Amino acid sequence: MKLHHKSLANWHNNTALVLDDHSLFTESFSALLEKTGLFSSVTGFSEESLFVENLVSVNSKSEAYIFLDYYLKDNTSQSLISYTRKVLKHAKIIVVSSITNPILINNVLSYKIDGFLSKTSSFSEVVECIKCIQQKQQYISGHIQKELASFDNDIKLPFSAREIEILNHFAMGLSVNATAETMLLSPHTIVSHRRKMMGKTNSKSIAELLAYARKIDLI
Repeated sequence: MKLHHKSLANWHNNTALVLDDHSLFTESFSALLEKTGLFSSVTGFSEESLFVENLVSVNSKSEAYIFLDYYLKDNTSQSLISYTRKVLKHAKIIVVSSITNPILINNVLSYKIDGFLSKTSSFSEVVECIKCIQQKQQYISGHIQKELASFDNDIKLPFSAREIEILNHFAMGLSVNATAETMLLSPHTIVSHRRKMMGKTNSKSIAELLAYARKIDLI
């Protein structure tokens, strides 16, 4: 899609990357970003490996805006947020998600993201988000703010980003050894994390631990 000359003058170095494991959403949201006229290029991905491959090739002189879903096919985006910051230190990271659990929302915000959009956000909200970030202001959509209004600050998510990643592998039915191999960790480390998570939630079995994680919409 061609951008208006006036938009190009102000935004000619802006690059957008979109990652969502649902191809239809990736395509429609990428098209919406192109429609804003605020980016010189917009690229969507439904595979995390392809996203990571292209992330390292982004021109360091570009102003990169990274739009990530919270729930990905085999993981959440938390570890990917940290990785993105290592590769592109000045990237603007925006989570676009349907999560409504205030505990999870607050946990995502603890990663100091630049923006948080709901998948129900309007076109005008998306534009407002991008422009707020350009002015070095964090943007949280109205829908997300509404969910946060009921949040009790004394309630904390009991798991670390690494533990959440392990939980997702367990939820897919992977064994300790398979999880260790996938994450390039030792089985002993996985068992140690499992023991800690069960202790934190007073779970007596993996089934109870996963039931707890599902109850708070973590997996």
